[in-house]
Amino acid sequence: MNLLIFLTFIPLLTIGCPGGGGGGGGAAFALMGLGGGGTDVSAPKLEITYSGVVRESGATINLGSEPMNTTNGKLASLTIHNKGTATLSLPGSPIVTLGGTDKDDFQLTQPNQSTLAPNTSVTFTLRFKPVSTQGSKTANIRLETSDPALSAFQLTFTATAGAPAARLEVSQSATEIVSNGSFNMGSVEEKSSGSAIQFTVRNTGSLASTLGNPMVESSDTQFTVSAVSAANGSSLAKDGSFTFNVTFSPANTTPTAKSTTITVNATPSNFLFTLNGTATIKPEPNIAISHNSSSFTSGGTIPTFGAFWPGTTSNAKSVTITNNGTATLTGLAVNEQSGDTDQFITSAPGSTTLTPGQSTSFTVTFSPSANGAKTAVVRVTSNNGNNGVASSADITVEGTGKASAAVSVSWIGAKEKAPNDTDGGYKVCYSKAVDFNPSDVNGTTIFCDTVANTGGTTPTTKVISVNTYGIWYIKVYAFGKYNTTGGIPSSQISINVPST
Repeated sequence: MNLLIFLTFIPLLTIGCPGGGGGGGGAAFALMGLGGGGTDVSAPKLEITYSGVVRESGATINLGSEPMNTTNGKLASLTIHNKGTATLSLPGSPIVTLGGTDKDDFQLTQPNQSTLAPNTSVTFTLRFKPVSTQGSKTANIRLETSDPALSAFQLTFTATAGAPAARLEVSQSATEIVSNGSFNMGSVEEKSSGSAIQFTVRNTGSLASTLGNPMVESSDTQFTVSAVSAANGSSLAKDGSFTFNVTFSPANTTPTAKSTTITVNATPSNFLFTLNGTATIKPEPNIAISHNSSSFTSGGTIPTFGAFWPGTTSNAKSVTITNNGTATLTGLAVNEQSGDTDQFITSAPGSTTLTPGQSTSFTVTFSPSANGAKTAVVRVTSNNGNNGVASSADITVEGTGKASAAVSVSWIGAKEKAPNDTDGGYKVCYSKAVDFNPSDVNGTTIFCDTVANTGGTTPTTKVISVNTYGIWYIKVYAFGKYNTTGGIPSSQISINVPST
């Protein structure tokens, strides 16, 4: 007979048994189900990286080529990590062993500790330095570990031993710049020069290198090469070096990103790399000159003062100077440069320095001392108003020294026939002397103008020309052909000729 057996798993079952007497308590039995979990066991875990990449045991790494008989060879740095939760031991003696067909062309430097706490690391190096023959080379490294999952770790390295040759390397301080690589010079204000940065060129090959002429070149004039410590065309011995400086001097910010190719001319081949830099906007002052809302920043002629009598002075014309830039404007000055400078009065500017957005002004007045047209040039200068460099603007001022003023005189004509007949007329006499006598006319202090009859009725108006301002006194009298001295003058009238 076949039997089917069913098992049911009960995690926890409590069975109570009745107790005896009045004790109320009985025995209890607990049945625990099978199962449950234990705690993790601490263990070390080995991990090796090269060039920042985790390498698996058994992997092959190619170190490239290296000329024969170089001093330093080609260096490979490897890092041993303990990624586990317990101490990792490296029990080998030596810790890392070097083997393989061409092991003599490799040099191994041991790690400086044989135990690693969790999450710590140690480095060791392998240097490929071929000395025997040219061609492909192979070596391997091996180390024993306490990693329960990896008792031994092995890597294979391949490389090529090349013919002896010169080889250039370039560095800036401790930073190596690879061939066709780049280096950042940082930020410099436009129209300025940054600090000179020194670069070192080393011959890390096994033969001397012949340097070119020129030895170092820059493809962009905003990056200038200077202070080259070796002579053009000289020889750079094995393990020899020389230095040169590069200065970044951006001319503008169009564009802001600048770059140049630096070429070190040498045998067996040139070494090229790129320098980058950023041009930033330089704070600069920018002068603006105006009068009555018109710009005179580049100079020009302001509207004329007009005509003024000698000995009088015009109202002042104000000229405004503003700094529209982003840096302080300095050395502001105003001077009468040329022309009739003694006929104009120019004030100094209110300030010789202007912060960004600040304005000041100066005035010019016209004060003629003689008749005629007068012209002068007023020059406005600054140390840095033309976007950081010196500025200069010539402003022409003009005025006229007044020689005369026209006065219109009219009167009621005489009833006599003589003034309206041939050889008759009127005399209009004027002087600044009150109660003057027309008969004392002298052309200096007393003047008389004739209104002659030219046929018909003689005019009874005359425009006279006076030679200065102030109060003038006027008298008119008639004369005839047979009475040339004239009759009795009219009553005296006066007129005030303004000074402007």
